[in-house]
Amino acid sequence: MKIKLFKFFIIIAFAKAITSCTSTTKVEEEISNIPIDVKFIQFHKEFSNAQKGELPTLKEDYPLFFPATVPDSVWISKMEGRDSIHNVLETAVNDAHFNYLQIEEELEDVMRHVVYYFPDFVPTPVVTVLSDVNYRQKVIPTSSLLIVSIDTYLGKDHVLYTGINKYQRESLNIEQLPADASLAYARLFVEPNVERSLLGHMLYHGKLHYLQELFTPNSSGYQLFSYTPDKYVFTVENEGEMWRYFIDNELLYDTDSKLLSRFILPAPFSKFYLEVDQQTPGGVGRYIGYRIVKSFMENNEVGIETMLQLKPEEIFKRSKYKPLQ
Repeated sequence: MKIKLFKFFIIIAFAKAITSCTSTTKVEEEISNIPIDVKFIQFHKEFSNAQKGELPTLKEDYPLFFPATVPDSVWISKMEGRDSIHNVLETAVNDAHFNYLQIEEELEDVMRHVVYYFPDFVPTPVVTVLSDVNYRQKVIPTSSLLIVSIDTYLGKDHVLYTGINKYQRESLNIEQLPADASLAYARLFVEPNVERSLLGHMLYHGKLHYLQELFTPNSSGYQLFSYTPDKYVFTVENEGEMWRYFIDNELLYDTDSKLLSRFILPAPFSKFYLEVDQQTPGGVGRYIGYRIVKSFMENNEVGIETMLQLKPEEIFKRSKYKPLQ
């Protein structure tokens, strides 16, 4: 009897997997048929090739990139090659030989997914800029543009990134761009977190990463969380242990602000104050928050927008969350 029951459950699980795979394939087919053709503007090249006399036209066409507080002499200095830092950035980006057609297609695909899940979303042109390596704001969506700081995707080992912390350099690769754009878009749909508890912060980020995965299903797990591959694997394999730590130490409803730096914010590693800390990535609470949100969506027949409005406590209680390991 036990063997028969075991076989029965295996068959059921296999059937569910096949159904899920078929459903996902169907959705992706529908998304691929959504017509999207956004304008792709390599502003960093346009500015580089412009002459001093063309500055007024550039300022009129791209007012967002020319703050009124910055005198024209600053822009002219860059145009005439007298700004050494700008020269280095231009050379580095040119030497990277980015496949801009591929970048355009990948970002269009991200927008296509956003439109599918949020039909009121209006795709915008994509504009590449030099940002003096502003790696904290690599992708910025506005109502009229998707701004990409192209100088933040030169590769984690690029000499320009020498002064940046190693854990932050890991995601400065062009392969990371779709995941970055998806997370930037996700922030447009998830209301700012007002909860003070660790659980509240976990599920706020869980919602973000859940949408991010929907918007860029081809990105790997480590790209979604900006982890290194080995630290992502460690997180997945030790999810159960980390969850038990939170439960055993009664941290879920703790409002101690120090928990943010320990388990939510980007950091070289999370702080369990155990020997294994160095093997963990920073912000493991974001990963577990994502797993709880995903479990909720798998176990409740609710729409995405409904889920986004629910309080952390309700999502958690209805999630039936169980760690993978």
